[in-house]
Amino acid sequence: MGRRPGAWLCLMAALMLVVACTPDKARNPSPTPSAARHPVADRPPYLCHFIPQAAVAELTGYTGEYTEGPRKGAAAGPFCVVTNEVQTILATGYDRSGDRQLLENYLKAMEEEGRVKLAPELGAGEIGDGEIAGFPVRSAAAWFRCGRERPLVLISVKKNPGRDQDYDLVQLVRIAERRFAEMFSCELGGPPPG
Repeated sequence: MGRRPGAWLCLMAALMLVVACTPDKARNPSPTPSAARHPVADRPPYLCHFIPQAAVAELTGYTGEYTEGPRKGAAAGPFCVVTNEVQTILATGYDRSGDRQLLENYLKAMEEEGRVKLAPELGAGEIGDGEIAGFPVRSAAAWFRCGRERPLVLISVKKNPGRDQDYDLVQLVRIAERRFAEMFSCELGGPPPG
């Protein structure tokens, strides 16, 4: 500091000028951008019975490699997961002869806060937060009529703050119900009785 005292004085004066000219009030922070709300691309091929492969990156924000296959250790029913090396990106399942108790059991696994009821035309069910292997997901459970069947469809998607996941899950439930009707040759009919 001994050779150039003038340079240090200029630096200190500039710093004091910046501090003196800074307003007392903090600037208004930029508003947080709202989550994107876009239609889900509904075209084959489908992963895990119901999820359009074309929509995986958009829905989850994940663009890397993944694998699709049955969920290990599933108690019953055709449960399927799309995973990368770290976590589950998407998961689906269905039970052809679901009942109110099965729906209630699944809903109990969701966190209470942030739940949203599905529209009646999609059947009985809700959307809510949960976890798969310690990673956060947004999930939907829908119990509906398809001919004489009373199936339950389950869908979980890796949390993606850049998307309106409730909007996405409503679309995915519609796709899943349509795909279920195609797979099992039955006619959709709204919520089951009782």
